[in-house]
Amino acid sequence: MESFHRGLDVYRPLAALYAAWLAWQRHETMVRPWVAVVVLAVMLAWSVGLLFYRRRTVGVVVVEVSIAVAGILATLLAETPESIAAGQFTLPTIWAAGSVAGGAVVAGARGGLIAAAVIAIADLIEVGRPTQTTIHNIVLLVLLGGLIGLAVDLARRGLEREEQVLLERERLHERERIARVVHDGVLQSLAYIHRRGEDIGGEAADLAAIAAEQERSLRRFVSGTGAPEAGGAVADLRAAQGHEIDLRIALTARERPDVTVAVPADPVLVDVLVAHEVDAALAAALDNVDRHAGPGARAWVLLEGDSSGLEVTIRDDGVGAQLADVFDAADRGRLGVSSSIRGRIEDLGGTVTWTTRPGGGCVVRMTIPRTVKERA
Repeated sequence: MESFHRGLDVYRPLAALYAAWLAWQRHETMVRPWVAVVVLAVMLAWSVGLLFYRRRTVGVVVVEVSIAVAGILATLLAETPESIAAGQFTLPTIWAAGSVAGGAVVAGARGGLIAAAVIAIADLIEVGRPTQTTIHNIVLLVLLGGLIGLAVDLARRGLEREEQVLLERERLHERERIARVVHDGVLQSLAYIHRRGEDIGGEAADLAAIAAEQERSLRRFVSGTGAPEAGGAVADLRAAQGHEIDLRIALTARERPDVTVAVPADPVLVDVLVAHEVDAALAAALDNVDRHAGPGARAWVLLEGDSSGLEVTIRDDGVGAQLADVFDAADRGRLGVSSSIRGRIEDLGGTVTWTTRPGGGCVVRMTIPRTVKERA
C-alpha cells in the first residue's frame, strides 16, 4: 500500500496549488476572499504535513475528509450565490478527491465509498439544486473510491495468500530438512539394529522387532501420513463417504515387520470409495502372500500416481507359482484373485496384472483411476 500513499503524497500538494490558482483567477468576484485564503492555507499545510507524518490511519482519513467538507461548505461564504448557481468550482476542487482516494487506500472499498458519500453530500448542500456537473462529479468520486478500494482489497488478499504460501513453503522446507536428518541418522541406525538383531536372534530379535516398528513409525511421521491402525483407517474411510482422503494413510497402516510400504511425500487424495476398495484389494493381496508365498517371505508395496490415476505395486520374494495356477484359483474355490482383487479394481474402472514364476516371487500391479467411474 506504500506505493498508493506515495502517489497521494504527490497529488495533495499539486491539487492544493491548482485550487489556489483557480481561486486567484476569480478572487476579484469573491464576496470574502479571505475565506478562500484560510481554506487553501489549511489544505496546503495538511498536504505538506503528511509528507513528514507517515502514519496512515482511519483517524487521519477522517480529518482529511473533514477538511475537504469544510472547504466545500466554505465556498458558500466565499462565493456569490449567482456564481454557485452557475456551477462555480468549490474551493478544494480536485483536492477533495484525494481524501476519497486516501479513505480507499486505508480502509478498502468500504472506506472509499463512505468518503465519497460524505463528499457527495457536502457537494449537494453547497450547490443547493443539483446540476448535471454536480452529479457527474459525484459519480466520478464514487467510482474513484470504489475501484481504488477494490484494488486495495484485492492487493491485501493477494499479499495474505502470498504470506501463507511462503509460510507453507518454509514449513515444507523444514520438514524436508528434518526428514533428511532423521533418514541419515535415526532411521539408518534403527535399520541397522533391526538387521543385526535378526542375524543374532534370541533376545536380540525382540529388540530388532521394536527397532523395526519404531523405524516404520518414524517413516510415517516424516512423510506426514501419521501412524493409524489398520482397522481405524478402514473405519474412517467408510465414515468419510462423499469426500476425498489421503490414500497414503490407508496403505501405510498395512505396514508390518514383513511388509514395507513406500508412498509419495505429497498427499494422494482420492475418492473415499476408491480408497476403501484399494485398501481391501491390498489386504487380499497381502493375505495371499501370507498364505502362499512360503515361510519368511517378505512383501513390498509401492504407491505411485499422477492427476489421471494411481498405481499400486505389491511385490514379494516368495516361492512364486505358475501364472496359469493363479488364474485357475477361482475354479478351486479360492476367490482372492478373481473377486477380492481383480473384481474390486475392475469395478473402479481399473486393471490388475500378475507377474510370477516358480521360485521368482510374485508381482501384482493395480492401476486405478482417482475417481469412481459410472457403470452401466
